[in-house]
Amino acid sequence: MSTATTARGSLGNLPAEVTSFVGRRQEVTGIRRLLSTSRLVTLTGGGGVGKTRLAQRVGAEMRRAFPDGVWFVELAELRDPDLVAVTVAEALGIREESISADAPGLAEFLSDQQALIILDNCEQLVAACADLAALLLRTCPEVRILATSRQALRVAGEATLAVQPLSVPDPEVPATPAELARNESASLLVERATAVLPDFAVTEENSATVARLCQALEGLPLAIELAVARLRVLSLDQILERLTDRYRLLTSGTRNAPARQQTLRALIDWSWDLCSDAERTLWARVSVFSGGLELDAAEHICADDQLPAEQILDLIASLVDKSVLNRIGDGPRARYRMLEVVREYGALHLAEAGEVDQIAQRHLDWFAKLATYGDRNWVSPHQAAVMQRLKDEKANLRVALEYAVSHQLTNVACRLAADLENHWFVRGFLSEGRHWLERALALPPQKHWTRVKALRVDAFIATVQNDYVRGERLLDEARTLVRELPPSIELAYVPLMEGQIAMFSGDHARALELFGRSLVTFEEFGATSGVMWTLSCLGLIKGLSGKPSDGYADLLACRDLSTESGEVWWRSFALWALSVLRWLDGDNAGAAAAAKEGLEVRNLVEDEQFGVGLSLESLAWVAGVERRDQRAARLLGASQRLWHAMHTSLASFRRLGDFHDQIVSDVRTRMGGRSFDVQFQRGLTMSAADAVAFALERTVAPAPRPAAEEPAGLTNLTKREREVAALIAEGLSNRDIAARLVVAQRTAEGHVENILSKLGFTSRAQVAGWLAAQSSES
Repeated sequence: MSTATTARGSLGNLPAEVTSFVGRRQEVTGIRRLLSTSRLVTLTGGGGVGKTRLAQRVGAEMRRAFPDGVWFVELAELRDPDLVAVTVAEALGIREESISADAPGLAEFLSDQQALIILDNCEQLVAACADLAALLLRTCPEVRILATSRQALRVAGEATLAVQPLSVPDPEVPATPAELARNESASLLVERATAVLPDFAVTEENSATVARLCQALEGLPLAIELAVARLRVLSLDQILERLTDRYRLLTSGTRNAPARQQTLRALIDWSWDLCSDAERTLWARVSVFSGGLELDAAEHICADDQLPAEQILDLIASLVDKSVLNRIGDGPRARYRMLEVVREYGALHLAEAGEVDQIAQRHLDWFAKLATYGDRNWVSPHQAAVMQRLKDEKANLRVALEYAVSHQLTNVACRLAADLENHWFVRGFLSEGRHWLERALALPPQKHWTRVKALRVDAFIATVQNDYVRGERLLDEARTLVRELPPSIELAYVPLMEGQIAMFSGDHARALELFGRSLVTFEEFGATSGVMWTLSCLGLIKGLSGKPSDGYADLLACRDLSTESGEVWWRSFALWALSVLRWLDGDNAGAAAAAKEGLEVRNLVEDEQFGVGLSLESLAWVAGVERRDQRAARLLGASQRLWHAMHTSLASFRRLGDFHDQIVSDVRTRMGGRSFDVQFQRGLTMSAADAVAFALERTVAPAPRPAAEEPAGLTNLTKREREVAALIAEGLSNRDIAARLVVAQRTAEGHVENILSKLGFTSRAQVAGWLAAQSSES
């Protein structure tokens, strides 16, 4: 069954800190104006000038203009140009199987969406970013791109805006609290200072020091933040003294770097000088991490005789105190991260120490072991925690994979890429998984079980992405190797993959034979995960090809085995399959109970959507045969939202697709088309959390509703806004609305924003449902 899911409807992923923003009003207005006339705007400027936060602020202010979301894509830690499109897809929340996350797949997904994509830090991948931007602009007419880069992308139609440092106090004007309050860099300094020292305030006594500090830092936001962090241990005067002394020293020689880069280097040099030898060594070594680190990883990778493991915790605490490392998140495990410029500085010192390969090899060893641990502990009460840790370490896993592949460590690369099988599937990172598997398999081959595992995982991904030719070719090589190698658990997985291909192609008889063979071998090896996978497939196929009750035993066995082990993923799938078979058998109460129990997976595995979509569908069928038609229609809408987001349907299983079509026909006939559409639309606009609560028949906090229950809404709109609302309901884009009404596109966008604001809605789909409900009541 093929899936591609996304968090579409959540209106993007902008970080919360964009609410903290100082100045730049003129730039924000200018960028918004540029985006109204150009579909690609690139903010250029040196490091630390504030491009990222400016882009985030523009995105936050333009949310209502983009009903399909404002999406922020961080590229600073990415080095592989082949993963640019994959990274964008992941940022959008796309979880795909049939839709690939390469550039063409991403373009297909976005082709009908009205979204703003912010590509942050494009400079190290400028060619790949330019190619992707050009493709999206060509194929996605309602998508706009806001990029940040130290250089322009040089794509046709690109508009650029050079971001300048914040304004600094005029040295010719006496510094006073009132004067500084009107200055951008001083305002930022004060905001950051109060975050460090809540009682901090600008006074007549310290105004001159604040002004001189802003001048010395040249209005660079990053420099201001780095300097003000010292207020924990130094006064403003001490900071200014140390900074200006260091700055004079740096600029007295023959340095060719721009002044603003010298200022940043001065600040980081200063931080380096404040550290002990042991702290400097750890700073250099943790630069091997990407995207953050945890204590256990640092202890394993960075410790040696020079830096004992028992000292790492205290040294990390010291680096946090010195603002070299930052504690991020509020999860159960402490996680640390450093600014990219600080990490790069550490990497230079790591190279000077001659330790790059040694530390990189330890990094690879650690994350290879983490992947193996995740694979072996998939069936355990720790499943959700394992998946979260792998998700948190996504950037580090990429670094480890790149090192293994680039150094031609064939077995390590194959094992690492294949051990992440569940990570690729559960998170929907299929295209990235296939990318690494293909690169690992392209290395000089070795006859080893790690290659067999990589071949069959790659074959399964290729198959669910509808690349059957590649999947068969990979399995052919896997079958050949299996016959040449000593016995292993892969003897069961290879026929299981063959059975999946047979199941997808509709050859149920062959699938049953292959699944049966796999089950025997899995049981011989005591492989619980493989047993559950096979039982869930066997039960569903048996129940659909014979009597529904024929599949009960296998599905209940899978459920019970999962419950005993603490696993949740296959339990959820088995419960959904059981609900379908019970529904076919006329046991509506049993079907509903199984589907509701299956929905609980969402409480344990974050971002799970495929199982949720299946269970919502099953509960809709139950409601349909019970003639609870409004509930059925709304559940069908809620499940359709997920299917649409996943770019898939139940058509992979033809009989299930037939069941769906019959329920829709029956419920629609009884309700009447208009009433059905109103309820369906309500389900379509539900969030995933509200849809689950509704399916479980729990109280759902009222979301903005279609208009039948808001009769005053229409009268709140002007005549022109009512016209625009009707055109929205017809499915017209802002550009089409502008053409129909003979107004500027920006005017049309303003009307749409006003409509959404007045009605309290967040998407165009809600407006359409609102109007449909109004019509049904009139």
